[in-house]
Amino acid sequence: MRRATALAACALLGGCAAASGGAGDGREPATGYLSSTTLDALAANAAPPPLEDPAQARFDAVLPGSDRWWLAIVHAELRPPKAAQHFDCALNTRLAATPRPALTRLMNRLLIDVGGLGERVARQGYRPRPISAVAGLEPCQRTTEAMRRGSSWPATGAVAGAAYGELFAALAPNRATEARATGREIGVSRVVCRMNWDADVAAGQEMGRGLYAQAVADPAFAVDLDAARTEVAEALAEGLTNAGCAAERRALRPGED
Repeated sequence: MRRATALAACALLGGCAAASGGAGDGREPATGYLSSTTLDALAANAAPPPLEDPAQARFDAVLPGSDRWWLAIVHAELRPPKAAQHFDCALNTRLAATPRPALTRLMNRLLIDVGGLGERVARQGYRPRPISAVAGLEPCQRTTEAMRRGSSWPATGAVAGAAYGELFAALAPNRATEARATGREIGVSRVVCRMNWDADVAAGQEMGRGLYAQAVADPAFAVDLDAARTEVAEALAEGLTNAGCAAERRALRPGED
């Protein structure tokens, strides 16, 4: 990912805990998988932003300092290779134990597409973020003024989470249910973090699934997917697990606050 492209995507996503990052193999892709025409068509099919309804948010259900709050902080990192670790517990492995360049490249290119789609959809309607619309509401992550002023519509972090969920479901079909659940929770974390409204996240998740469905039609995607599938199989064979999975399970227990 070119640095300028990465910075623009991170600002739009309202995530990405730091400004740097790369593909991990020294060959950063400058483009995603989808053409401008395809991204335009996906954006044209997006519904307009819903009317603002603060009551729909779960800001009082998950309190700062709770286990779920801390998980939302972790989920704010959407860039690979770190973002791949969100799926460690779903796959029962440790993806960051060694470099996975094909997986990182695949996730990077999807993230570029997510940013492109989010930018197009955001032009169609502005909706203030919860942290801007609700007095005294603070996010779970550090933000810039540009991020605070950014549109909550669409919840591009939820787009990324859903696309990643579909990706890891394809990489580990026997853990597809768990992978998709993790992708959904990444989207939910944007509400917990007070960066997006519930309806924006739900719509973003639908967009993410649609984006992934288009990406799989690209022959280059199939090549990268095969290479990443080999890397994930190698990770599973290593027999390592993430020590943070107990904390993640605790954070996701029903009624956690």
